[in-house]
Amino acid sequence: MGTYFDVGYMIKSFPTLLGMVHITLLVTIFSAIVGILLGAAIAVLRIQCVPVIAPLLRIFISFMRGTPFLVQLFLAYFGVPEILAHVGISMKGVPPLAFVLAVFTLHMAAYGAEILRSSILAVPVGEKEAAMSLGMTSFQMYRRVVLPQAFQMAMPALINTVIGVVKGTSLIFNVGVVDIMRKAELMAGNSQRSLELYVDVAVIYGILIFLIARIGRFLERRQSHNRDLAELSEA
Repeated sequence: MGTYFDVGYMIKSFPTLLGMVHITLLVTIFSAIVGILLGAAIAVLRIQCVPVIAPLLRIFISFMRGTPFLVQLFLAYFGVPEILAHVGISMKGVPPLAFVLAVFTLHMAAYGAEILRSSILAVPVGEKEAAMSLGMTSFQMYRRVVLPQAFQMAMPALINTVIGVVKGTSLIFNVGVVDIMRKAELMAGNSQRSLELYVDVAVIYGILIFLIARIGRFLERRQSHNRDLAELSEA
């Protein structure tokens, strides 16, 4: 085995593990974009108290927020195909990554919906009434007035949720997706150098989260700057 911790092996293995980061980025970016958009739609439907739909959305949000990532992955990957098989629908050709993308998107949508709902409710009522008085439809009011302000207020919380998604991707190897963690496990089985490989994994995740946090701060500063310019122009 040699030394207890082989720095040379850790450095040599880093590029190999980094080569699997595209899976983590794909899951994170896809679920963040689609999940936030879906979450915004869910938030509006809940605020509008749409009959039947609003109670079902509350149940959906409670389930997604109240159960762990891994349970959701197992239910989607093992449970859904089993249920559909009983009604004659086969999902044998569906890749595991498709289940992962679906679960993470719904997870992001559930958290994003609650974050955006509180932000939407925080938008001053006077601005909504002004938009309606100008002849805007409800859809136009939300798209042009309410949601832009809600996204500004919700940005820090949404970024934190995206960071949570990045951390959650460390579990997707449990349903057969070869990502950073799965690659590290396979390499550890051959080299018996688990510690060095998991240090590499920790460094990669740390870099990703640092970059996302920096992007979030940049977006916050940009929004703050745009808001200050808008207030100056109005003055």
